[in-house]
Amino acid sequence: MTSGMRTHRTGAVLLLPVLLLALSACGFHLRGAHELPPQLSPLYLDKASMSYPLYQELRAALKASGVALTTEPAQAASELSITRESRSRAVLAVDSSGRGREYELRYELGFSMKAGDQAIIDNGNLQLHRNLLSDPETVLGVANEQESLYQDMMRDGTGLILLRIQAATRAPAKAAE
Repeated sequence: MTSGMRTHRTGAVLLLPVLLLALSACGFHLRGAHELPPQLSPLYLDKASMSYPLYQELRAALKASGVALTTEPAQAASELSITRESRSRAVLAVDSSGRGREYELRYELGFSMKAGDQAIIDNGNLQLHRNLLSDPETVLGVANEQESLYQDMMRDGTGLILLRIQAATRAPAKAAE
C-alpha cells in the first residue's frame, strides 16, 4: 500500500466522526425516530384496534423513538388506539371508453392517546391522499403500485401520529414555562 493511499484512508476515518458530530449538532434524527417523553413508557399499543401492518409500523416507530411497549394494559403508563382505519379509491379521470385512467387513493386514520385517565389526543384524524395513473393493459402492475402507495401512506400516517403525540406532550410543558 502506498503512502498516499494510507493518508487518504486515514483522512476518511477521521472525517467520519466529525460528520456524525455535525449531524447530531444540527438536530438530525433518523427517519422514524421522534422525541417522545419517557413518561409515555411503557405504552400499550391496542393491537385489536388496527390492521396488523399498521400495528407493525407503529410498533417499530415507537421503539425507534425510545418508547418501551407492554402487552398488558394494566401495566401501561399510556395507551394508543386506532379508532378508524380505512382505504378508499375515487375515479379522477376516465378514457374515451369510460374506463378509469386516474384514481385518488385515500387512507384515513382516527386515533386516540391517553396517559392514565387523561386524554392526550382525543379523536385525532389523519387523511392522506395519493394519485394513481392506471393503464388497463397492465392490471397487475397497477395493483402492485396501488398497494405500494397505500403502504407509503401507512408509513407517513405513522410518522404523523408520532409527530402529533410529540406536539401534544410538549404543549403542557411549554405552557408551564
